[in-house]
Amino acid sequence: MDFGKYIAHRGLHNIDKGIPENTLAAFRAACDKGVAIELDVRLTKEGKVVVVHDMSLKKSCGIEADVKDFTYEQLSAFSVKKTDQKIPLFSQVLKLVDGRVPLLVEIKDGHGVGTLEKRTYKLLKKYKGEYAIQSFSPFSLLWFRIHAPEVVRGQLISRFKGKKKTKNILRRIASTAFVCKVISKPAFVACDLRSVTLELAFKIVDCNADFLTWTANTAELIAEAAKFSKSVIGENYPEDFDFDYYNENE
Repeated sequence: MDFGKYIAHRGLHNIDKGIPENTLAAFRAACDKGVAIELDVRLTKEGKVVVVHDMSLKKSCGIEADVKDFTYEQLSAFSVKKTDQKIPLFSQVLKLVDGRVPLLVEIKDGHGVGTLEKRTYKLLKKYKGEYAIQSFSPFSLLWFRIHAPEVVRGQLISRFKGKKKTKNILRRIASTAFVCKVISKPAFVACDLRSVTLELAFKIVDCNADFLTWTANTAELIAEAAKFSKSVIGENYPEDFDFDYYNENE
């Protein structure tokens, strides 16, 4: 699948303009620029698929609770980053985008394997535009491989050491060639730029997968990542960035 050279990480967001990440405003801005969109999905208390990155609502809405603690009606009362934007339903995003640009949908963890995948796929089956799914969990990708083999799959990998040791171990395991070749069998691997090495790039090529990178968040990093990535998942693109030109000429 060809996303184009650049992908808008959580939409084309700009909080200075009142456009938070993973909101309808950010996705509308990406569609207007003709750039592919990366987004994240989770489940509400009653099992509706919503678009939000963190399980905790602290960063997005200033609420000391988790997404899964609320119904969608309750979530709708919260503002994202003190703007007029709300956490959107995935179905609302699909209706807004309507096939205008490709979608890269990240299946977030914290729900076990099966429920979020099934409900996301149910919505995507009715969608007419181009899309792919990605996840850090090879078992989430295995679910799609078994139940929806036609869906393009991507393995997210990162060897960057965060605060949670368990997550670090799981992500390191997910980045091994064995996992890619035997479990997830992805069409592409999306690699944390902080983890990129020549050895890792060769392993991805050996898995017969395309090489994507994330998250390029400065003009310099966007330009550098573009040299060796099929597609760059980025943010903070310059205001005059010509996505049409780069998608056609790089």
